[in-house]
Amino acid sequence: MMWLINFIQKRPSDNTIYFGRIIFGIILIASLYYNLIVQWDKLENDFIWLFENVSEQSIMILKYVLVWLWIIPIIMWIARICFLKKKYMRIIQAVFGIFLLYISSKIIPGDANKLDVDSLIAFLWLLPLFAGITWKCIASKCLKFGEKITKIRV
Repeated sequence: MMWLINFIQKRPSDNTIYFGRIIFGIILIASLYYNLIVQWDKLENDFIWLFENVSEQSIMILKYVLVWLWIIPIIMWIARICFLKKKYMRIIQAVFGIFLLYISSKIIPGDANKLDVDSLIAFLWLLPLFAGITWKCIASKCLKFGEKITKIRV
């Protein structure tokens, strides 16, 4: 148990964070594309909670949006850019985890007796939530983004 606490206390290197983001993005893109587009798994008709009945064409567009939404971590890895301050990045990571949990509850698998993409996403939602809570998965370049650093000389 102590090794787990020691592991959690350490901050990963920037390359580990970037590679973790790209692997996370590729896993989500590949699994969602295969299950939603190739296997034609369904989304619940009330995916967007504000609307009661959504047309099939809108759900198909939503499927493609869900697949391509996960390209953002890959773009952030390739460009190594920061979009937000560390405080807002932390909040976005936690909301991203909760959004993954919501997505996993709205996917209807083709066969209810097997593990499918909804189970994978239900497992993967813990990673961004953990990253948002601990601040561990923000690169060191992004930790200083938007801050004015002044030198005090005595």
